[in-house]
Amino acid sequence: MMMKCNDLETNAIAYMDGKLPPAQRNAMELHLAVCPACRERIEGFTQVLGLLDEWEGVQPSSFFQTRLTARLEEEAVTQGWWKNAWRAWIPRPVTGSLFAIVFAVVVTVGVVLLRYSPTPSPVEMSQPAAPAVAVVASAGDETALYQDLPLLEDWEVLRNFEVLQELSNTTPVMQ
Repeated sequence: MMMKCNDLETNAIAYMDGKLPPAQRNAMELHLAVCPACRERIEGFTQVLGLLDEWEGVQPSSFFQTRLTARLEEEAVTQGWWKNAWRAWIPRPVTGSLFAIVFAVVVTVGVVLLRYSPTPSPVEMSQPAAPAVAVVASAGDETALYQDLPLLEDWEVLRNFEVLQELSNTTPVMQ
């Protein structure tokens, strides 16, 4: 079975680590013997792995842990007892959850208050306001009010207070 260049990409690391089954390993070696591009790629991978094997990580000094612990204790003292107590009593996930719960309660109460606040019904809104009738009645005598009864039955006119004032100014007062 002849291996393709795409198969090399998926099996390259296993080949270099020696973890490919013998049949796939033989197919890989046959492909590398024929394909110079794949052979060059495997050589590049091998060089990179060699460099990574030679690399040593930075080791902290022997006193690093001691200095770190002392610094953390110093920071704890400078922050004050109340911050340390707050962190000890209420861990961060609880604080976030508590904030989320309080926010949800505030939003719920706000929605309930807005939704169930008393609003005038359409019937109440279409009824005339009492002061408008009182202004007309006090402006003239009752006979003038009876003469303009068809006008008073028109609810749209009653909503417009300026029209009522004009009406009371133009009606003659009978004595």
